[in-house]
Amino acid sequence: MFAKIKSFKSIVVILFMTMLFSCHTESVKQNNDTGIKDLPLSITEDFLLTYTLNGNKVLSLSAPIMEDYSNKTDFQYQYFPKTFKVILTNKKTPDSTIITADRAYIYKKPDLTELIGHVKIRNTSGGSLETGLLYWDAQNNHIFGEEETLLQQNGERIQGTGFDSSLDFKNVRINKMSGEIKINQKNN
Repeated sequence: MFAKIKSFKSIVVILFMTMLFSCHTESVKQNNDTGIKDLPLSITEDFLLTYTLNGNKVLSLSAPIMEDYSNKTDFQYQYFPKTFKVILTNKKTPDSTIITADRAYIYKKPDLTELIGHVKIRNTSGGSLETGLLYWDAQNNHIFGEEETLLQQNGERIQGTGFDSSLDFKNVRINKMSGEIKINQKNN
């Protein structure tokens, strides 16, 4: 009789342990399915980043909130869900460029910034660009997008869908273009 009780207790303990481990495994699986893994590494309020080069301020980035997802092993990025503002200062001239958007993503690989909603770029030389979605390759000073775009500079107003340009609006290519463009005519 004592052997039957001991054997019954052993079976109960084995069943309990099996049930415990299966619940634990299910719990981990559920957490992964519900996005626990997708939580940001950190959330920063009143974010301000100032980048200097040889003692000169060349970039200032500000946003009310920055969510850092650099904990993701496959695709690291930073997300700015409210507003995004960058001020770029040219250390050789007094020129500066201001970039604003409703929200933005800065991707680590590829090194690219995606600006979304009411994207505006303005420079002190009078040029401006407005669009709904823009990609910025800061390393190569290159901007591009496929949305409707309005470019204004040197008294010209150009609209189109899709564009490709340097950040200073030189070498601009706009698809499906319309607007007011100055043309210099040579008299013979």
